[in-house]
Amino acid sequence: MHGMAAVVAEALRSIAPAVTLYVNDFNAPARATYRRVGFRDVDTFMSVMF
Repeated sequence: MHGMAAVVAEALRSIAPAVTLYVNDFNAPARATYRRVGFRDVDTFMSVMF
């Protein structure tokens, strides 16, 4: 988790105006980790498979 936070901080500082990611809504452990690093939900996407 600390490594991810450091990478995000460096990207924001040096090369990116924003850092985003996509995670499935059912992946609760990953979503909890991302929240601890500082990510937040801003939108919802739907995957369509056929």
